[in-house]
Amino acid sequence: MRVTLRDIAQRANVSPSTVSRVLNNYPFVDDVTRTAVMDAARELKYAVDEQRRAPAVNRVALLLTRSPVDNCADGAIIGGELERLLAAGSQPVLAEHELTLRLQHTCMSPDQALLYAHEPGVAGLLISGGVVNRDFIRGLQAAGVPFVVAAAPVYPFAINCATFEYARGADSAVRHLAKTGRRRIGLVNGSPVTSTSEEKFRGYRYALAMQDLPFEQGQVVNTSDFDPEDGYIGTQRLLTQATDLDAILYAADHMALGGLRAIKESGRRVPDDLAVVGFMDYEIARFTDPPLTTVRTDMQKIGAVAARRLVMLIGRPDGEAWCISLPTQLIVRESA
Repeated sequence: MRVTLRDIAQRANVSPSTVSRVLNNYPFVDDVTRTAVMDAARELKYAVDEQRRAPAVNRVALLLTRSPVDNCADGAIIGGELERLLAAGSQPVLAEHELTLRLQHTCMSPDQALLYAHEPGVAGLLISGGVVNRDFIRGLQAAGVPFVVAAAPVYPFAINCATFEYARGADSAVRHLAKTGRRRIGLVNGSPVTSTSEEKFRGYRYALAMQDLPFEQGQVVNTSDFDPEDGYIGTQRLLTQATDLDAILYAADHMALGGLRAIKESGRRVPDDLAVVGFMDYEIARFTDPPLTTVRTDMQKIGAVAARRLVMLIGRPDGEAWCISLPTQLIVRESA
């Protein structure tokens, strides 16, 4: 009867993914575990392919997740500011452990999860994006590949992630607006299917309630993405359905950039007629007219945190999952 990785795993008292990593000569597996797996393989007369035992090319793939699949293009290189900052934070950490970073676009299909999991030389995955398909995650878990989700909470899975306190960030923005006398505060949010948008809406609603400020469904507009065009169109819709607003919170700085144009075209002035607050504190926030008040999320830092956790997982893939949330910071400029 053919010996399987599961047979070796049971004999060595480890997971099948650990067996795979030992037999493929991945780094960061402790000597005791490596010896136990190799001994079990020999005892079961498992034929180890010596070519596969050659030193592995150790790469980490940074995956940008997008949904729906129709909006994806296989193989496209990540170019967004969020991914650039995540890469800038994670690359030095990975380099310390002789791991290289590869940027990759994915549509999150379960088949792609298996493709990335078994691609030669891939030691682990960093996953970025507010939309993470459940079947995609299940596929990665079943394949036993180490992965960390960066900059987005993922519910209801118990997985490794490094994210931000988005709800508290939105709460701090609304409280600041209320403190400066704003009473009718709107929200131009991202897609409602993204976990980050859910968190921002939750913080926004909580803050309105705690500040005893009014809320109607017309005060919120959801868009399909987080770019200037979505912010522009979303603001036009919002100002049409809620004409008495005196402040708007945006889910991203790039959305606020488009929003500033829509507000100007409507004949309103920022901040005299409408206060504007963004989210992320990208470099563009300092150069808008007026400079943008925003909620800072340190994407470079979250990239480093996620990379450190991934290195730990590569060395010990059977460890318990945990998720860390870093605080945000309100940066007050001239728009609010």
